[in-house]
Amino acid sequence: MLDTVPIFQSIKSAKKVEHFNCPYDKLIVCSYKLPRQQFIDLIRPARFETDDDKSFYRYKLVHDLFSVYWMQMNPLAPKTSIMLNPWKHQLSPDDLLALIDFIIGSHLETHVAHNDDKLDWFQFMTSKDLAKRLYVGYQKKPPRDYHDLGQTYLYGKRSGQQAKNYDKAEEQGLDGEIWTRLEKSRKRRDKRSRPTLMQFLLDQRCDALKNVVIVDIDKFSGRDKIMRRINKYGTFQEAYMSLTEEEKRKIKRHEAFKSPLFDVVAMFKSELDKWLSLSPNLHFMCKVFPVFKASWGGRDKLQYRVVRLKPIHLNYTEALSAYIGDNNRFSLRNDYLAEISL
Repeated sequence: MLDTVPIFQSIKSAKKVEHFNCPYDKLIVCSYKLPRQQFIDLIRPARFETDDDKSFYRYKLVHDLFSVYWMQMNPLAPKTSIMLNPWKHQLSPDDLLALIDFIIGSHLETHVAHNDDKLDWFQFMTSKDLAKRLYVGYQKKPPRDYHDLGQTYLYGKRSGQQAKNYDKAEEQGLDGEIWTRLEKSRKRRDKRSRPTLMQFLLDQRCDALKNVVIVDIDKFSGRDKIMRRINKYGTFQEAYMSLTEEEKRKIKRHEAFKSPLFDVVAMFKSELDKWLSLSPNLHFMCKVFPVFKASWGGRDKLQYRVVRLKPIHLNYTEALSAYIGDNNRFSLRNDYLAEISL
């Protein structure tokens, strides 16, 4: 029955590309509302009661495009939890919002509880090569080589902000390919720290992959102690942790660390911008969001800035109201676009 719904037909009929630009591998959004009755009625034959204590929800539905859990066991927990994978299913931001609207009724009433930020490298370096360069600043223990295969390296526990470097080609069953993925998970257990979905999408995400550095170890000499330790332990993280405090400070002052092989934050933001551009109205909203915030805050003077966008045609107030809602607190000043150049 779900395949007859227009949004599902639109997503499944869309042309797929080999490498889809999207920085999110997984998103979990939650709501203190139950799914719409229309949604419940539509999927009722497929609904079943969970017997998995780990889900903490009475009902769940696993679909190709999403998983949804509802009727929580804990009365303080969100009533509904939805898991989606925008990268895997090649969902545009508007597709993401439309699916949530279909399930809950309004994406404006959802919050982001979990997100997996990711970057990919193709035909460049293996996961083992990346492990020799990867530094995750907030982790206090050496990474774990999963099953000792030299394919997956886990930095930290899944319950926290785990970083993971692994062989994506192996996972996808692609023989002869070099495809390495770096992921960082963010779980927000405190509901007060969970942004609304729109806040999350409009955010510049300067926190993405924060304190993650891909050190340019080719700038070290082969005689340097850090290189000997990398050869001994197999990962930069463990090699670095084996040094004295003074040696660690010297490493962080070294050009290899100060000018890393890749600027992962810049790469992530570029990937995010490409993904947002698939939904022009939301992309526009993201570009001018600082101006909107200033207008909502009642500031009379705005700092001048130029925003360069590809020409798009939309009725600003009507098109953007779908993203910000009808809340009177967000009434827009008449000159809110005065300082934006298209």
